[in-house]
Amino acid sequence: MNKRTIFYLLTCILLVASTTYIICNKREQVPPILVWDEQEYYVTNEPAKVEEVGQKLGEVTKKIKTSKKPTKNRESNTLQEKTEVFTMIEEGKSDYPPLIIKEAYSDEYRVVRPMLKQVL
Repeated sequence: MNKRTIFYLLTCILLVASTTYIICNKREQVPPILVWDEQEYYVTNEPAKVEEVGQKLGEVTKKIKTSKKPTKNRESNTLQEKTEVFTMIEEGKSDYPPLIIKEAYSDEYRVVRPMLKQVL
């Protein structure tokens, strides 16, 4: 085989390999989610004041891969196990109140907001 044929074959192999890699590794971005009482909550970096922390509801019992979407109660794809979950004391009551979390390794409280389900 001459050099031109070898170059052509290597270029084709590289093109096929690159395309296959891109297609196979294309993943949907999964937001940081906590599932609590059958409701999905979006985990924010929004700080919460100590005065807003209400009653302790429990702890996260299972952390799954960040590329997967949690489906079971007390499960999260970003929060570690033993992360505490609290109610949020707020002035206006809503149907879907936010919650507050406190991770085991941190002294800071953060807000998790409900994700409303889309009806198609």
